Amino acid sequence: MIWPFRPHPPLPLTHKVECERRFATVARLLGRRRIPSASVLTPADIDALVADCVHEQLPGRLFAFIGSRFAVSGSSVDVGWSDPDNLTANGRSLQYRFECDDAGHVTAIGLHPEMNALPYQLAAVTAVAAAEYFIKSDSLAESVPQGTFEILPLFFGFGPIMANAALREAVDQVSAVTDIPWERSRVGTVSALELGYCMALFDWTFDADYEDIASLLRPDAKEGLGKGLRYLQKTVDCSFEKGFLDRSPGDSVDILSGKLRHNSSCMQLGTLMDIHAAGAVDADLVPAVTELLHHREVEIQRYAALIFGQCQNLPRAVHDELAILAEDGPVVLRRAAISALRPGFENDNDLLEIVTGVLRRCDPTTAAACISTLLKYDLHPEHLIDTLLKSIGSMVSSGEGNLQLGVELLRRIHGAPRAALREYFQDDPTALAILEEQMNAAEDTAS
Repeated sequence: MIWPFRPHPPLPLTHKVECERRFATVARLLGRRRIPSASVLTPADIDALVADCVHEQLPGRLFAFIGSRFAVSGSSVDVGWSDPDNLTANGRSLQYRFECDDAGHVTAIGLHPEMNALPYQLAAVTAVAAAEYFIKSDSLAESVPQGTFEILPLFFGFGPIMANAALREAVDQVSAVTDIPWERSRVGTVSALELGYCMALFDWTFDADYEDIASLLRPDAKEGLGKGLRYLQKTVDCSFEKGFLDRSPGDSVDILSGKLRHNSSCMQLGTLMDIHAAGAVDADLVPAVTELLHHREVEIQRYAALIFGQCQNLPRAVHDELAILAEDGPVVLRRAAISALRPGFENDNDLLEIVTGVLRRCDPTTAAACISTLLKYDLHPEHLIDTLLKSIGSMVSSGEGNLQLGVELLRRIHGAPRAALREYFQDDPTALAILEEQMNAAEDTAS
């Protein structure tokens, strides 16, 4: 089919690429041989499982069915309802929990009993638990990105079950049926719209048939599937290529440079995210990354700047570009550019004035980036003290979590930092107490 216009993407650029990266991570974990051509499950399949099943046996029956689709053995795992008092962590309710033996092997899975009134949500949560058990028991990965356990069931036909149980409608349903709190009504961290787009990625990548059951999906999931599939089929604009599983995951510098110069913003951003996540940056990638400092998408510019912060050596011309962005760029780009600046250039004094000027008028989060960069330098402008004290005050008021950086910089540039704090915050005893506690911690660390 040929569309006379370019379809709109199903998600904003960064959101779309993050979703694609999670999908690709799951696909690589499984590998092509593990990805079945399984039929798509519908709510009717869950109705058949739940029908005439007594309350005590329901978790085990669902887990056994889902586990059979995943090809995992659950014979040694006891799956049942758990005491709600055992389903909390950091003050928040959990939907399931694992019990492990001394060797770390999962021996039991307990589900929250209040989900008995919500069979589709129970099926989705059981699928998430089965996905986590699957990855753990097969040692596929020691750690996985957030959202992996919610996306993996899609590869085994559970897309509609996962999408229809996600967040918003479940909240309305919960309030009408039980008194389960908001946080317990969530299946996970992936929205129905994202799950719909992941179904589109699955159809596009593996020639599957989620599109055939679009009418059974809730509206936002249906939108993600429909718009996503049209967009992919028309534009082929994705952060990974359709046949990516048939290629080695390792990328040479030439391949990475080619991706950075690709005409797809999704491919460019996804590649930048990969390079940034890897930490080490090959010097031969600097020219291609430099070109992206002037990209039309701010998020691509931001990641390019973040990558330069990981480079051991920067050309003077690139450093000057970062200085311009640090002074005049949009806020999110300014933070990244400031973080990438470092000493060692003949214009260090000018750069210190730029960063100090930004610090004087910026928000607390940007202030933390400025202070982190100023700590890289041995010498500082004399007028930095007043600016720093004002910024520290804003950071305290906003709850910014990098106060220790501000206190450490004050210790470096002021001969009597405690006296400076007491004088400046004499009318704010709460802020002073917080900062003196940070000062104590800094002094203990230094000693």
